[in-house]
Amino acid sequence: MKLKSFIFFFLLTGLLSVYDSAATAAEGFDAEFKSHVDISAVPQRLTQPDQDDETDLLPQPHFLPEQYFDKDVRLKEVYGIIKPGEGDITLRLGRQQYLTGTGFAWNPTDLFNHKKIMDPAYKTSGIDSAYMSYAFSGENEISTFYSFGQNLDRKKSEYTDTENGDYQVKIKTRTNILDLAIHYSEASRPRTDYEGLKTGMTDMELAVVPVRWRLLAAGMRSEIGGLGIHVEGGRAWLEADDETTEIKDESFTKDHTRFLVGVDYTFKNELYLVLEYYQEGLGKTSPEEYTTNDRLGYINNEFDTIGRDNIFVGASMPIADKASIELYNIINANDPSVVVNPWLNFEASEDLSLSISAQIPVGSEESSIGKTKPSAFGRIQINF
Repeated sequence: MKLKSFIFFFLLTGLLSVYDSAATAAEGFDAEFKSHVDISAVPQRLTQPDQDDETDLLPQPHFLPEQYFDKDVRLKEVYGIIKPGEGDITLRLGRQQYLTGTGFAWNPTDLFNHKKIMDPAYKTSGIDSAYMSYAFSGENEISTFYSFGQNLDRKKSEYTDTENGDYQVKIKTRTNILDLAIHYSEASRPRTDYEGLKTGMTDMELAVVPVRWRLLAAGMRSEIGGLGIHVEGGRAWLEADDETTEIKDESFTKDHTRFLVGVDYTFKNELYLVLEYYQEGLGKTSPEEYTTNDRLGYINNEFDTIGRDNIFVGASMPIADKASIELYNIINANDPSVVVNPWLNFEASEDLSLSISAQIPVGSEESSIGKTKPSAFGRIQINF
């Protein structure tokens, strides 16, 4: 284990022990245990696209069909909470959700979770981790997060190695007009040299490049006259985690900036609208620049978008007591291309929900959606 990871873990566990021992005899000591199990059963696609080239699996940009269109049982969260005495320190240990950012469709400042662009409201699974926060001067807080294990929404090849010490340090404040957070994160996000595999110049073991991300970022959320405004962005520094790894694709370790700005509004009839613009510093400005690594990395959930400039337009509205409709449009402004993504949701009970969705790609063969055919799927989700 790397020295700084060991030191961080030692200090965190030491604090846990100290406060646990001290608070046992202190009045007001509070300990809590929470768990959340989620079962999702997802049938196979109702339609299957032809597979003529590497773009045919799009527009499922954040996961392959076999990763999503299948039954799925997972322990989403199970963790303990310790609040020593009447103080302002909170300690949380176990499998827990940890989200960063203010965006609806994308979170460019979150290195620990991968949002599914065809399902922006999807709730990510927990990460085996430790979290500690200290509240001070009213609405201010400083916190640390350290990942021990695996985010279950990522492919097996993307599992976090404890030695890499994925972590974040954050300070945030809340005022009457806005919420603001500034944070520094480090995490490993592997990239794959598909071009090398395709040409036979490399094997699978060498094709997976462990890339270390260091991200200094900030996020803000506010509301003016009922109009919600959210912004997040930062600067990322990338390098190969393994010094012996030969980098053939320079974009794998390219330093860059990324940011998102969005607005949302809810009308009196409960119609909700959201609009976002996301500029990805690693994105390309035209289809002529797309490579095999870009296209296959995109559909294999290694990064958020292919294009530099991306727009999201979404709407949702209840149509009955327990039913709602949603319509999302995911636009790559550099192709241009768009994926139209309608949803029909039904909440059968507090613990049972049903959803039906379709994907309708519109764009040229050279665009990021390639030759993708329209497709549809259904989902049943059970919580207990």
